[in-house]
Amino acid sequence: MSLTDIINEAIDKISGALFAGVVSTDGLGIEMAFAGGGEHLDIELAELELSTLASAASAASARIGSGYVLDLMIETEDVMYLAGMITPGYYAVLGVRPDTSLGRARFAVRQMVERMKQEL
Repeated sequence: MSLTDIINEAIDKISGALFAGVVSTDGLGIEMAFAGGGEHLDIELAELELSTLASAASAASARIGSGYVLDLMIETEDVMYLAGMITPGYYAVLGVRPDTSLGRARFAVRQMVERMKQEL
């Protein structure tokens, strides 16, 4: 199964999903799919900024000496951003509406991560 298939299945499973994908901490885009409902979002910019956030969190954790950043969540007025580490430097990301079940969204990210690890 391809990364695109895994990403699209995650979007289909989560009511309120806006986008899902894979970002790297080096700023390069890997794969991203847009679910709709968030037309006001710049998906390309989101991909770049999520990559930057994952990179900054990883660097801060390394400086502190607390190990790899395994999960990351940022909540804004319009979107909850969730990320889970696939391998060091690569994160599965999911953007959902704020009224989406956080538990279901976190579970979806964990499933994406596990399935992507199997594909690598």
